[in-house]
Parts: sequence; C-alpha cells; structure tokens
Amino acid sequence: MQHSPISFISHRCQKFGRCDALQDKTAQQGIQLEQEQLEATELVEEMPLAISINDISYAVMMVTPVNLEAFVIGFARSEGIIEHINDIRDIAVQLTQTPPDIDCITINLELSPRRFAQFKKRRQTHLGATGCGLCGIESLTQAIPILPKLQPSQAIKEANLIALKPRLGEYQILGNKTGAVHAALLISPEGEPILCMEDIGRHNALDKVIGYALQQNINLHNYSVLMSSRCSTELIQKAVRVGLSRLIHLASPSTLAVKLAQHYGLTLIHLPKQDAPRLFASSAKPEGTDDE
Repeated sequence: MQHSPISFISHRCQKFGRCDALQDKTAQQGIQLEQEQLEATELVEEMPLAISINDISYAVMMVTPVNLEAFVIGFARSEGIIEHINDIRDIAVQLTQTPPDIDCITINLELSPRRFAQFKKRRQTHLGATGCGLCGIESLTQAIPILPKLQPSQAIKEANLIALKPRLGEYQILGNKTGAVHAALLISPEGEPILCMEDIGRHNALDKVIGYALQQNINLHNYSVLMSSRCSTELIQKAVRVGLSRLIHLASPSTLAVKLAQHYGLTLIHLPKQDAPRLFASSAKPEGTDDE
C-alpha cells in the first residue's frame, strides 16, 4: 500500500498584544489594542481528527495536522487494531468543520476483512485529548493490558546517550519555530538519527514514528526513540506493543512507567539537563552475545 504523505498547515501567525500596553487603556476603551500596538508570533496548529475504522467511529484525537498518514497507521498499530501495513486496504481523508467554525479532519481506515472482523470483537469508542492517552478506557484490564515481553536488546554506551541530549533540538523544525511541541526522534541501532516527528501531543509524536517504521518495514528491535516529554504509562505500552527496544526521555518517567518497563524488558532512560543519564530499566544482553 503506497500513499503520499497527508499533511496540512502546521503553524500560523497569530497577533497578540503586550500586557504592559494595556495598563494605559481607560475603562471605556476596554482591552482592545490598536493595530499598530499588535505584534505577531508563530503558533503550532491544533486540529480535531476523527478516526473511523471501516466507517465505524473509533477515536477523536487533537493533533498537529502533519504526517497524518504515519500517525493513523502508527495509532492503529499501537492500539492493536493492525499488525502489518497490509492490514490496511485504504485511507480516506476529508476536511470538514464543526461549530464555531473549527476546521476538522476525518480519516477512515479500510481494513482487510480478517482484521475488521477482529476489530469488531473489541470495538469501543474512545475520546482522546492532547495530554491523555487512556481516555475512553472502560476497565482496568483495558487500561493495563497484558503484552508480550520484549527480546533482550543491545547495550547503549553512555557517551552515545550524552551526545543525544543536544541533538533533538537540531531536528525539531516545527518546535524551533513555535515551541510548545513534543518531538520523537527515531534512532538506529548504530545510534544515528533517522527522522523526527513532531506533534502537540506526545503520544501522537510517538505514533507518527511507529507509523513511519511500519511504512518503511523497519523492525524496531534495537532501535531507540528519544522524546522531549516525560515518559508515562501509555508510551511504555505503545513501545512494547510494537517491539521498540528503548525509550529515552528528556523528562523523568512516572513510577508506573518504570514498573511496566522493568516488567516488559523495555530499556527506559532519562537524560537530565545536567546530571548523568539515569537508567530506570534495562533489557541489555550480556556482552559477547548476539541476536539469534
């Protein structure tokens, strides 16, 4: 299945006024500023994205509308809806609006008959938000599913970790323009950056990387993803489900994220601003062993 990347506007110019410019305004004038007093800045775009599976509504996510094909593919994979790229027969995209004049996107994934039959057995409606990856879950077993444990992975050198810290910013094209954007940088087993995905939601950024890997037929064993955000439970679950070996974060993880990483054999690393890298969980193989 081949598709061109699905992307819309990622940021736009927004006018604003300085608070100190309001202080001289009279009560009669209110807080309206004259045009010559306004400044402008670039803000990241945020849009509602409604995802349906074979025309059945599944989730509504708030996204930055770039690399959307990779996002919906990665989302479907990390949700367990698909296993392989060939499980998707078609992707249909439509722009729409909802009051009050808010632009929206709808994407319908057309699954193979076999995957769609499996999907219907576990159908549920989700509601996703920018900062939440477990919205719409109805039970504890759904929130904390049992997943296969990961294979042991290659060890990563501390020097390579330290070198990674300043590199994320080099690849944040959107973040360098607007700020307020999460980034996920895919790193090869040799420690080389492959690509960076950005989104207003940290889960979305990781899903975009997962979707890209699926599109490119990349087995994520021994790969790493460096993320600008903290590490939460949902990110661990996504990584484990797709076989990613390492999550590396610039912010500290939650306690449950650490517990799950240790349980599933996911290497979890925090890169503080000043201190040495912190290894919270490791699946590194003993030196001198090779992959079977």
